[in-house]
Parts: sequence; structure tokens; C-alpha cells
Amino acid sequence: MNNRALRGVLLGAFGALILILIVGVVLLLRGDEDTVASTEPTFVAVADVPTDVPEADTAVPASPTILPPAIVEILPTNTLEPTSTATATPVPTETPLPTSTATAVPPTVVPPTAVPATATPVPPTNTPVPAGPQPTNANGLVGESFVLQDWRTSLTPGGQIWYEWRVGNTTGGGVSYSTIGVMPRRDGQDIVAWYQNNWGGNNDVMPPEGLSWPSWMSIPEAGDYTLRLVVCFDGFETCLNGGGTFHTLSQEIPISIR
Repeated sequence: MNNRALRGVLLGAFGALILILIVGVVLLLRGDEDTVASTEPTFVAVADVPTDVPEADTAVPASPTILPPAIVEILPTNTLEPTSTATATPVPTETPLPTSTATAVPPTVVPPTAVPATATPVPPTNTPVPAGPQPTNANGLVGESFVLQDWRTSLTPGGQIWYEWRVGNTTGGGVSYSTIGVMPRRDGQDIVAWYQNNWGGNNDVMPPEGLSWPSWMSIPEAGDYTLRLVVCFDGFETCLNGGGTFHTLSQEIPISIR
């Protein structure tokens, strides 16, 4: 088939299609008109009703309506819940506890039986020193003080024993004496050989105001001793040789040389 014949067929088909479309549109429009006509209201002629006919009296006389007796229904009343009345609770009284009575418990430990002492008492090793001579007023001279200077005293054999003393004069005038010094004593006996002379040998006289003096002495042997202040009036050499009398002017001071 050549191009001319094909073109003729296509034109014919296109024309037929257009014709079909036109017919369809026409039919569609006619269907819509019929539908509108069927929906329009139909007016029916109604005979006029005479208006001069008197109205019938249809009013029904009112008669009393008998109502059924009223039924009284007793509804339950709202009973209030009992309010809790506060009852004063009595405060418990404190009952005193019974006092505990201490029961004496007999001791279980039997006290030891006293055993008579069988040990022989040991005699003291330090024999008491016999009471020495007591201070006196010697020709108006009295001892007012006699003490050791502990801070520089050495209680060893040959050590320095420092002391200080004061002698008063009760006469109001001068009193001659031979020697004043310190006498060591052991076992109740004066040791004149270790006597320490402080003043004497020069026709000494004690002034009315008295005399004070510090000095020292030494003891060559260990042992227990006493020291006291003394004065002698029987001549210097006689006193130092043990032929004179030493008068005590102070209390004794005990010492131990170790």
C-alpha cells in the first residue's frame, strides 16, 4: 500500500470518530432535559372547600381527672455517723518500782588466819646516836644560828663540809675567849683531833654586837657524825690539846660521810 492510500484510510477513520463523538454529546444533552422535566411539580386542581359551613362544636366538656392516690415513699434518712467523742484517757500513774533490798552475801573468801610471827626482828643497823650536849649560855655568849651550806658541801672522806654560824653577846661588853669553832662527835665522843678552829689564839674578845662567820672543815673517815658549835676559855693550846672544856653553843647537825 502506497502512501496515498494510507492517508485516505486515516482520514476516513478520523472523520468517523468525530461523528461518533458528536452523536454521543447530543444524546447526553437530551437525557439531561428529560430528567429536569420529570422533577418539575405537577399542579392538581383541588375543589374549593365552602367556607360558610358552620364549624361543628367539637369542644369536649372538661371532666375532673382522678389521679391515683399518692404513694408516699419513706426514703431512708441520712443517719449521721456517730462522732467519736474524745474520752479523756486517764494518764497512767507511774508505779514506783520496788526498791531492791540488798541482800548481804556472805563472803566466800575466808580471811586468812593470823599466823604468829616467827621471824626474829632484825635490830637496826644504825645505832642511835646518844643525845649530845645541849646549847648553853657560856659567859654571856649564845649561839644564834648554825647551819650547813648544802649547795657546796661534799659529804665524802676528806670532802669540804661548808657551814655558817652566828654567836651573840648578851653582856653588852667584850667577852674574852680562847677559841670558837666546830666539834665533830662520833658514838658519843668528841674528836678533838678533828676540831675546826675558826676564831682564837690571838687573845680574842667577842664584841658586844656578836660575830658571824662562814667556813668549812673535813672529816677523813667514813661514818656517822654530828657537828656542833663550841667555845673554850681555858687557853688556846690547852683547848686544842683536849685539856680545856668546850661549851656547846648550838644544836648538833647529824651527817654521814660515805
